[in-house]
Amino acid sequence: MGNLMLQKIAVAMSGGVDSSVTAFLLKKAGFEVHGVTFYLFKSENAEKAIQDAEEVAKAIGIHHFVLDLTHEFKSSVIDYFVNEYTSGKTPNPCVICNKNIKFGIALEKLLNLGFKKIATGHYSQIVNLNERFAVKKNKNIKDQSYYFCMLSQNQLSKIITSVSKFSKDEVRKIAKDNNIPVWNKSDSQDICFIKNSYKDFLHKFGIKNKPGNFIDEDGNVLGRHNGIFNYTVGQRRGLNISLSARTYVKKINPISHEITLSDRFAAKKITLKNMNFVSFEKEKIPKDVKVCVRYNSKPADAKIEIKNQNEAEIIFKNPTFNVCPGQFAVCYFDDYLALGGVIDKVD
Repeated sequence: MGNLMLQKIAVAMSGGVDSSVTAFLLKKAGFEVHGVTFYLFKSENAEKAIQDAEEVAKAIGIHHFVLDLTHEFKSSVIDYFVNEYTSGKTPNPCVICNKNIKFGIALEKLLNLGFKKIATGHYSQIVNLNERFAVKKNKNIKDQSYYFCMLSQNQLSKIITSVSKFSKDEVRKIAKDNNIPVWNKSDSQDICFIKNSYKDFLHKFGIKNKPGNFIDEDGNVLGRHNGIFNYTVGQRRGLNISLSARTYVKKINPISHEITLSDRFAAKKITLKNMNFVSFEKEKIPKDVKVCVRYNSKPADAKIEIKNQNEAEIIFKNPTFNVCPGQFAVCYFDDYLALGGVIDKVD
């Protein structure tokens, strides 16, 4: 990897404590550190993030600049987010942003500016494993390895995650002890461009409600709903329909605008598409894995059958809840992130 001490490092500074401590630790270690804030979406939060990052950069004595990626973010992340919801799926924009924006377009721009690596405040370990860049599940309470599930080997080779060896409390203590201004700033919300709810965002984006029918698994009409994007697979609360049994959203049909309800929701099997092999090559991934069907979900024991580069079937040992088409499922083996993929079918 060369002599990192001589390398020029860009720290993606969000204005939060994690990326601020990352910048502090790298400067203390002797790196040539520059802070960069990605301007992704026009909002009060985005402006505040820039101000906070500038204040931190001044406090720790590093240069800071802003990279405007609003156009790229709109076309790659926001359009994807809107299209997935209107297609009856449940998106994860943070995974797409990491792949296409932060460690995609932004990384490419930074490399062209002479930076050798990009550092972030993610709680995710990147290690060398059998001549491969592997992502290892963080042993601390906070683990964000899930969000790296679609990154390539080349992208992983350029990333530094300095805070992954610490707990969140330890990171805040480092910030406080070293007078970093944002040491007590609260954690950011999950989706940076959503201020209130995703439904409000979609309405403001121009997506209108199109009512349709709630149906049972035999096709019988149970009632009316006010638009498919207001519901997600697995949802139980807020259906505003009175039925005799506990009922879940099982399927959303974006063509007929019908939502299928069922009292049997747990998934026994899922099909993944658009797979990405992370810590292991495809041929070296074992049959028995632990699967997370969304960020922070409890790992479920399962068997995986990889059919080809773009499709796999996962069979759960026990029926698993909260499985939504459009979300990313990730597979772990020995605490390493083996692969990620988009949930296409749920059975």
